[in-house]
Amino acid sequence: MNTLTALAQTSQTTEWTPLVVMIMMGALALVMGLARLLRRVLGMLTRILLSAGAAMTGIATMLALCTVMTTVLLVYVR
Repeated sequence: MNTLTALAQTSQTTEWTPLVVMIMMGALALVMGLARLLRRVLGMLTRILLSAGAAMTGIATMLALCTVMTTVLLVYVR
């Protein structure tokens, strides 16, 4: 606090100080809100990607099973 007081006393005018403080507080609130929004978006995106990965794993498993069945069928028929 002493540093702020010393800076305020050495500066020529202190009329801009409340405005600067308000702008800095508004910027801080904006950054905090954007960080929270980004965290929520990333969480939702993670859930979507995990469910898409599970679906792709299931599709790949079914394709592999169909390939094995087709191979066995072709070998057995021959």
